[in-house]
Amino acid sequence: MIYADCDIDGVISAVILYKHLIKFTDNVEIKYVERSRGHGSGLVIDQIEDDTDLYIAVDSSSNDVEPLKALTEKGIDCLVIDHHSVDVENPYCILVNPQQSDCEYPNKNASGGLLVYKVCQVIDDYMDTRYSLELSDLPGFSLMADVMCMKEMENRYFAKVSLKGLRHEGLKLLFEAMNSDLKNLTSTDFLYGVSPAVTAATRADNIKLAIDFLMCDKATPETKGYVKELIKLNEKRKVVQAEALERHKDSIKEEDKVVIVYDPTIGKGLNGLVGQELSKKFNRPAIVLGDGEDENTYAGSFRGLEDFSMLDLLERCRSVEHTGGHPGAGGLSLKKDNLQDLKDELNNRLSSFVPDDTLYYDLEFSADSVNENLINYLTEFYRYSGNNFKPGTFLIKDLFISDKKLMGKTNNTVKIDCGKLQLMKFKTDEEYYNGVPVFTEVEAVGSLNMNVSIQYRPRKKVIKACQLFIEEYREIN
Repeated sequence: MIYADCDIDGVISAVILYKHLIKFTDNVEIKYVERSRGHGSGLVIDQIEDDTDLYIAVDSSSNDVEPLKALTEKGIDCLVIDHHSVDVENPYCILVNPQQSDCEYPNKNASGGLLVYKVCQVIDDYMDTRYSLELSDLPGFSLMADVMCMKEMENRYFAKVSLKGLRHEGLKLLFEAMNSDLKNLTSTDFLYGVSPAVTAATRADNIKLAIDFLMCDKATPETKGYVKELIKLNEKRKVVQAEALERHKDSIKEEDKVVIVYDPTIGKGLNGLVGQELSKKFNRPAIVLGDGEDENTYAGSFRGLEDFSMLDLLERCRSVEHTGGHPGAGGLSLKKDNLQDLKDELNNRLSSFVPDDTLYYDLEFSADSVNENLINYLTEFYRYSGNNFKPGTFLIKDLFISDKKLMGKTNNTVKIDCGKLQLMKFKTDEEYYNGVPVFTEVEAVGSLNMNVSIQYRPRKKVIKACQLFIEEYREIN
């Protein structure tokens, strides 16, 4: 019995393990609970039949002592393959986790999916088989989805295997549906396209859709149907996220060191994404809360900054009942009566913190020097980007705006024509569009991209456009 955690790393982990074990026995099954119920083995043990021989939790459960004790007392062996922090000793399982104090495995930044894959490699060694090779394109996606460190050489290797050696037919279809070039995939294509679409299913309490999709080995009509469902859920997710940001953007107090909002209408699955948007907009950590398990409790998600561990900070706060996850992203719960205490405690602990709205960039270029060759060179350098190795950001000078256009189903994308370079601003609105000046010289900061499309009429033609996905621009007087 495999227990899949309810995020994309957990789903990939479970699918890798299932596809590998099914080569040896058909007596294997995946169990799960929806994201709205939470994480951990305690939520699923009532689904585990008494005649189960082996229970395997992936991407969770390192600290689940009591649930695993209950299973072992029934005679069920327990294996946990996880990468989250280990806070207690758990004698009721075999634990594969590089965060253990006595673990000598050098990669402390592995994802659940990568660790499961390594276990499958070991099984192959013992059984003199090579089945894991068929699944080698999946671990890198779990690493990217869980935003693991991309300075880690093993992580970079598996990211390369995923993007350069993609075999999964369902993922190919989803990349293509999002206008990605299969011959030239980057981490950005995955992080801002495919990953949110698959995650949209788990956030909508439809983890079965994500599992069914990743189980697909062939490009069948059923697989194409899964792709359409994922894209539909992702579009809905975008709308909910944008509306939540709009509701709360004017309610943030400048003196608060951490953005904290309560909004039960967002839903547990999207709290973290809204927190991420609020954190980015206000350049400070963010907490988005909804209703907890009882009427006296709030529960939600946090998003932090790279400068410090938000998880460690919340663990030190007396007003927090429970927290867990990663240093920059996770969940928490607290008593409703303690909300103001949490705000005060965070303001005190972060009293010297000053939100930094500075735009940083790696290099600067004149618009005349930006061409396809330069963009392709930079794309290759930053192809395997992620945590601690961000995609390149550039200042482009000598831009002259000749035209602008409001685009997208919800008018949330602005295209700004600057000669041979197009400036693209996403997740924005008509107010931003109206503020863009025309026939004006500007400079802009953002990431460079080649947009490739095919025109089929009157004859087939490949159209390429140099683009700058802008964070901000300023007029030059």
